[in-house]
Amino acid sequence: MQFHHLIKHTGMGLTLLVGLTIATPSAANNQAERQVLLERLNQLTTFEADFAQQVTDAQGDVVQQLHGHLALARPNLLHWQTDAPDEMLMIADGQNLWYYNPFVEQVTIYQQDNAVAQSPLLLLLDGANEAWAHYQVKVEGNSFALQPLPSAPSAQSLQLVFAENGSAAELTRILLDDGQGQLSTITLENVTLNQPLDPQLFTFKVPEGVDVDDQR
Repeated sequence: MQFHHLIKHTGMGLTLLVGLTIATPSAANNQAERQVLLERLNQLTTFEADFAQQVTDAQGDVVQQLHGHLALARPNLLHWQTDAPDEMLMIADGQNLWYYNPFVEQVTIYQQDNAVAQSPLLLLLDGANEAWAHYQVKVEGNSFALQPLPSAPSAQSLQLVFAENGSAAELTRILLDDGQGQLSTITLENVTLNQPLDPQLFTFKVPEGVDVDDQR
């Protein structure tokens, strides 16, 4: 399973919540736990790491193993690249999300705001994004689980595991459940926090001869 499968194209709509919300104890607890996570993420300006990604199916069997590199600059910039033989590149530039598959010589372009509504992973880029309202946050130690609410346009869930020692903002593991039985476990290594990053990491130029699938 390639990383772009975690961003489902299902109309790419964002459900609008209208009206007043009654502050029940569970809602209040969720808001408090969400704030704990946001405070950790707010300590990040940039993040860069190598990663190993393992994908398992509903029976727990390994169906794919990937290695690659990621970089993010908050808010709204992401570079996600996997190495050969499963090479691909995904870039969020603040307005568009580019998914490039060199093997099939195709790049798919999404509007970034709509892509965030489909993938909880992209919520890491912006703590003020409206899509946070579609997830319940549960905290257990240094682990934070984001579970979709009935209002969420996606069934995907996300778990973030932070380092027990060192910086409170240092991620060590990301788990993504696609809601259909596949689980991606992403282990992060060689983590660098809050250091200047090359702006070219977050730009994409369509290679000559590559097909463009514009979903914006």
